[in-house]
Parts: sequence; structure tokens; C-alpha cells
Amino acid sequence: MRAFAVQKFGDAPAIHDLPIPTVDGTFLVRVHCAGVNPVDAMLVDQLTAGSPYPFVLGVDFAGVAERVPAGQDVIRSGDRVFGMAWTHGAYAEYTASVPTAIAEPIARIPDGITDEQAATLPLAGLTALGSLDMLGVGAGQRVVIMGAAGGVGGIAVQIAHARGARVIGTVRGDPGKARRLGADEVIDSTSTDVFDAVHAAHPDGVDAVFDLVDRAGTIARVAEILKPGGRLVSTQFVADVAWFADRHIVASNISSGKNPLATAQGLAELGRMFVDGTISARISETVALDAASSVLDQLRHGGIRGKAVVRI
Repeated sequence: MRAFAVQKFGDAPAIHDLPIPTVDGTFLVRVHCAGVNPVDAMLVDQLTAGSPYPFVLGVDFAGVAERVPAGQDVIRSGDRVFGMAWTHGAYAEYTASVPTAIAEPIARIPDGITDEQAATLPLAGLTALGSLDMLGVGAGQRVVIMGAAGGVGGIAVQIAHARGARVIGTVRGDPGKARRLGADEVIDSTSTDVFDAVHAAHPDGVDAVFDLVDRAGTIARVAEILKPGGRLVSTQFVADVAWFADRHIVASNISSGKNPLATAQGLAELGRMFVDGTISARISETVALDAASSVLDQLRHGGIRGKAVVRI
């Protein structure tokens, strides 16, 4: 099969002819589309001499199940499916989804969703959905989404808006994009201090903060804008849970391995929300597998606006 992969340590990712995954007990999927996420480039940068090779890039996939594990009766051979493939990668003609692996869910693609659209949903959508559930976001609450125009943040804005929350989004330029997604207030971090701006607009504090951008050096400032008993979720995994607890804030860190909704049920929920119009795919470009290296370059330089998809 053709795959965009790192063949050995020190090599740049390139197209290679690799064996089709044949691991017992897995779903074998013929990949039609792979979703592009910033983590794709990050994982390449984190490879070491001891990493397993070849390393196939990509996590999110949409395609057709060609083989299913024995005794599995939810998904059948020939079903259109989407999910995450951390173990075997997604930028390839075939991938394998491992049912026993952490955060490798797979589910049927609902009617009305194209392969391109489905491939954009798993990682970003499950992160947004899981985080908002951890934050307990609901009607009448005020939630700040730091990074409201990105892949995860944009879906989070749409879900929070649909739940009836008042959404305060922070962006780097182009406030209009977050407003179109459903943000009630938008703060441009390139022109103002977002913490000062939120505090000025909501001096009694907000209920929740979903932080996709702040690193260890700045995330403590979230305490300035949360009311006592408020909640914080960090995707950067830099929230000091004990430090925030001392300040009467419930803080959590989220990753795919620590997301209770990184499941087939979570994917099914995303599918339902897409079909009913709660969330959208926001695809900015679709490229062939041969152009995967150009997409990777765009990721490294922040040049992708919206979601990119690799069509296999």
C-alpha cells in the first residue's frame, strides 16, 4: 500500500510502499480520507531512534471497513467508518484500528456525511466534546474558549452555543470567524490582553474556561477570570490541579488518552451533531496523498485555516 511515512529515524516523511496491516483482532479499513491535525507534525518531531518504524503519519480517518474482529457485530465489513488510528496511522491506503488500544474508537459514518467531512471530526470533535462535558457547560453559563477559531476551539464554540451557554472566544486576528461559529463575545489577543478584557467585561468571574493555547507560564492567569467553584480544562496539559484547587477552581488536563468521550459512543454523538447542524466541518482544502508533505509544512508554519483533508 502507499503511505506517507517516516521509514527510519532521521528521515523526512515521504511516500513509501508498505505492507497492509495484518494484525489479528483489529479493524482493517481502506482509507478514503485522512484528517489533518497539528499533532501529526508534532508526533514526527517527537520520534526517536527507539520509536517503531515505519511510522505512518495521521490519526483521523474515514473509509470502509474491509475486515472486522471475530465476534464483533456492531460494525460489519463494507460499512463506512471513521475514527482514530494512533497505532497504524491514517495517511495510507489502509489502516488498522485496535479495539483494545486507548483512544482508538471507530464508528459508522451516518448518512449525510461525506468522507471528507467525517475525517475532520474524530480528534478535534472528541476533544471539544469531552472538554465541554468535563467543564459541565450548559444553558446560561459563561464559558471562555481560548483559541476559539481553531480546529478544536471552533467545534467547542458551536457545541457550547448549542447548549445555550454564553460563549466568550479569544482569537488571534479575524474575530468574525468566531462570531460566525456562535461566539457571543470575541477578544483578539493580538490587540489586547485577553485576561484583562474578560475581567473587565465579567468582573464577578466566568463559569468555565476551555484553554487550548496557554502554556505553563501563563495559564495561572486563568484564576483571574474564573469565579470561585469555576472549572478549567487545558489541552496543553499544563494546569496545576492542586494550585488551582487552593484557589477554589476545579482544573483538569485533557488528552486523547484521558478523554472519557474518546469512544465509539463519542463518535456517534459527533455524527448526530453534524447531521443536525450543530457542528460543521470547515474544510479549507483537500489534497492528494502526494501533497501530504506540503500540508505538513503548512502545519509547521501555522498556514492552515480551518481543516485540511488528505484524500487517499
